[in-house]
Amino acid sequence: MSWVTHHKPLAVLAVIAFLGLVAVTALRVVKQYQVPGPFDSSHQGMCDFHNGIYFPAQALIAGVSPYGQGYADSYPVARQIPFFSPGILLLHTPLAMLPLHVAEVIYFVFSVALVIVIAMVSAAAAGKGGRVEWVASIAALLVASRGGHITLFDGYFTFELVLATLLAIHWADEKPGRAALALVIVSAKPTYIIPLGFLLLARGNLKALILGAATSVAIALAPFMYLAYHEGVRETGQVDLGAGVAKLLNDIATTQQVHMTMPDESPVHSWTRLDLLASVCKWTRSEPSQWTHLFVMFALLFWPMVAFVMRRRQQIDDGLGGATGAMILLAVLTSLYHQSYDAMLLVVPITAAIATPPGYWAATGMHLRWGIAALMLLPQFNLLSTRSLLTKLDLGPAAYAFATGLNGLAIAFALLLVCYRERSFATSRRGKRFGEPKSPFAPRK
Repeated sequence: MSWVTHHKPLAVLAVIAFLGLVAVTALRVVKQYQVPGPFDSSHQGMCDFHNGIYFPAQALIAGVSPYGQGYADSYPVARQIPFFSPGILLLHTPLAMLPLHVAEVIYFVFSVALVIVIAMVSAAAAGKGGRVEWVASIAALLVASRGGHITLFDGYFTFELVLATLLAIHWADEKPGRAALALVIVSAKPTYIIPLGFLLLARGNLKALILGAATSVAIALAPFMYLAYHEGVRETGQVDLGAGVAKLLNDIATTQQVHMTMPDESPVHSWTRLDLLASVCKWTRSEPSQWTHLFVMFALLFWPMVAFVMRRRQQIDDGLGGATGAMILLAVLTSLYHQSYDAMLLVVPITAAIATPPGYWAATGMHLRWGIAALMLLPQFNLLSTRSLLTKLDLGPAAYAFATGLNGLAIAFALLLVCYRERSFATSRRGKRFGEPKSPFAPRK
């Protein structure tokens, strides 16, 4: 990719802003660093790296289930991890072999690099590939966003999930082998891979899904059986894989129950959830079952999936930077459990709505386009649904439900508008080409 600068002052300012924001975040990590152990909301620096990557990966190496209470009691962590795929822990084991502070620095630098790559992919998908001012501006806005800042500050692996999801969508049609590798990372969290898998299936990306599923299972099965072996020995005093598997499955079921009772996870009490069900539950004051979550997911995925089936028959697919990418990313967020940091998935449709590459976004009226962009931007910078501000405001039940459900409603409404506009656009483009792509991520025919 050759780099160009059309607006040098803007490019310089954007680069300075990005580097400045990264430096401020790094200083905050040092100032509010959390010594591994119980959670402390006033000292969260790298806490998710400790609790979600480093010590779970160390436990995996030692053959200890990071999903069990024994792990939570033995390691300096807040609690056992929710059900992340054992495969993602395996991929992070090289970090767990390093001294803690060395691993922290490496992962922070790695996260910054991922931000830059996500910005490059977003700019390219919007037809601005290689433009320094666009890439630097997107990277700066990512770090400034709620999700970007907290991910960099806490050391979570959301940047990995976001980049892998974007690449899986882009590659799934023409390069299923590469998409399969990206789906291995996406499969780390069921709330990512389940809705994405159904949407890619409706889009017709069967080969990428089969390869991705086979690779993900293979990479996850090895550490799972390794843990089962050691857990079986601890349970029975002899090699008993059956007992080990049963223990692991029980640990996973238990940790999910513990996970969902946390205030920031509960649909009713969470101030960070983005899915539509959580927004509705704040008003009904009811805790939905897992089956309810799945039923609502399928209901919300129905129209985008129908749209993809119809588009496939009409040979219409405008890729990551068009209506295809926007519908998939919005539907993934609104249909199933997601937290505020996952809103970074919308970086591509936000960029495309502003940059207006040829095709769907250029054909969308300015007012509607900017309205959709504003709805997608709201969860990125909405300070109203942060713990610190909500604590100071001390809102009543109705105001709290409105403030904490606003992000989910904005994303759901954005999805509705994108789907509504997509139908008229697809009808007008039936049987036509979108034009020759201008970059590897530009809309395809």
